[in-house]
Amino acid sequence: MKYAGVYFIIPCSIPFLMQVVHIHWNPTKMAVFGLNDLLIPCSKVEVVAHLSISEKGVRALVRCDFREGFGPEDLSNSEYFTFETSLHGENGNPPIVIFNSHPLAIASIDFPDIAVLPPYSITDDGISISLRGVPSGISKFLALANDVMPPDSIKVVNEEEVQNCPRNLLGERQWEVVQAAVQWGYYDDPKGVSMRQMSERLDMARSTLGEHLHNAEATLMRWLVEQE
Repeated sequence: MKYAGVYFIIPCSIPFLMQVVHIHWNPTKMAVFGLNDLLIPCSKVEVVAHLSISEKGVRALVRCDFREGFGPEDLSNSEYFTFETSLHGENGNPPIVIFNSHPLAIASIDFPDIAVLPPYSITDDGISISLRGVPSGISKFLALANDVMPPDSIKVVNEEEVQNCPRNLLGERQWEVVQAAVQWGYYDDPKGVSMRQMSERLDMARSTLGEHLHNAEATLMRWLVEQE
């Protein structure tokens, strides 16, 4: 890794602590915070994957079990979810692309050192999701969740792992930005790309891009010093 004209050799196979947290909201809580609207047209909404993340929300790939008389377009009648398109070519239950602008989804974008683990489902029994990340990121997200949409149950599991590299210290969004910066020559001297050009290519605000880079760099620098 080259940083500010200096090459760092990052050692591998170093154990570090990660956490997985399982969070559940019951149906009553879902109704209070505007998530039960999805269960009017559907008996089950399964989030299969997150396709993209922006400051306005999360675009997700979902599968829905529709109630009789309802279809994909009815998802847009909910307060925070918008139907975008159905992916054809599959029989039975084709995947659907929706946009999620729920306040909790938007707020979670500011936590690059955690990742939501699909698949997860929204049903009449409530909603359960699992997160994985560094303990500090998990703690901050749980504090935010308690303010925005307090969970009914939380289970935290510590994982001490041996990873090939410190890649997993970075969140998915941080890793995406760091990869792009290295590949496009942002750390070269002279620079192969400017911050403005990167923000345009990634379709990301410059302030958000700068924050992701700063946080990733700080995480890696702390990791290097701690190993020493």
